[in-house]
Amino acid sequence: MRIVIIGLVFAAIILAGGTAYLLNTYLSSQEAEIASKAPKAPTTQVLVAKADLPTGTVVNDSNTQWVPWPEDAVQEAYLVKTRDSNPMSEIIKDKHVTRRAISKGDPITMVKLYKADNAGFMRGSLRPGMRAIAVKASADSASGGFILPGDNVDVMLTHNLLRRAMERTGSTSDDFVALEYTSETIMENLRVLAIDQNVSEFQGGAVLGKTVLLEVTPKQAEKLNTAKVMGTLYLVLRSAETGETEHVTSFTTDVEVSPLLSSFKSFMSGTDPRLDGNLGATADEMADGGGKPIPVAKSPAPEVKPAPAPQPRAAPKPKAKRDITIYRGAGTPAQAVALPSDAGDIIQ
Repeated sequence: MRIVIIGLVFAAIILAGGTAYLLNTYLSSQEAEIASKAPKAPTTQVLVAKADLPTGTVVNDSNTQWVPWPEDAVQEAYLVKTRDSNPMSEIIKDKHVTRRAISKGDPITMVKLYKADNAGFMRGSLRPGMRAIAVKASADSASGGFILPGDNVDVMLTHNLLRRAMERTGSTSDDFVALEYTSETIMENLRVLAIDQNVSEFQGGAVLGKTVLLEVTPKQAEKLNTAKVMGTLYLVLRSAETGETEHVTSFTTDVEVSPLLSSFKSFMSGTDPRLDGNLGATADEMADGGGKPIPVAKSPAPEVKPAPAPQPRAAPKPKAKRDITIYRGAGTPAQAVALPSDAGDIIQ
């Protein structure tokens, strides 16, 4: 009886599995049939990158491909293949090179390419009217080496020229007695062209190079060369997200950084700025050592009392004397002897 029940259970399982398989096959065939009958949107063959193409890559058949592209999404700059024309033939013939990095699957346009025999490698990577200038870099001055080609950076200058200017002009203003160093953001949103001789935007990890090549305007190139001899330059990596607000003027002095220097006047006048709530004062207050001075809490000095005048000593009182009588024997007269009072009652 048990064997019959077990057999029926297995038969039911097999039957359920077969039914599910047949139903799935039927639904798949119906979906394929419906999809084949659906009207297809017209497409056009568009040239795209078959793999990531770093700046300076020679474009050829091995790293590009033609893919169907919806006609309503084709832009005018895209390279389109038709029965009468094939732009790829001209690109290979004239040996075109990528002007900037192209990611895999991105459409290729002539704006992103240039002829290798018409311009130098880096010259062809520059946008019209732009220049390239190199800046010395290290792990400390270039965001730890995480700046890569294609990134955008700000340039910060740190110097002590204000102090030197005050010394040359003979300024003795007490407002800047503690001012020594200043950091200024002198340029923003500059594009990085290369790190040393590396121009690939697809290299992962940090790149510790000695020079960073920046794309700048002619005026920015002049400013950077002047800034190189003014102090130390630092490259600050910007976020990849767009929409950041650019600051026209931005600088920070050592007086703003140090709570002690920001309260320098109060400190030198003998007050303790730590007891004041204005250690985080505004920039104007910091410039002149702002904040209201609060007297330093000091322990009260011990009261010195004059030494008491010496009291005259009383003359010692004469000690009372006691008389005793000594008997020496028969026939000898008695003799009286005086005895001090502190001798006690020993002698009676």
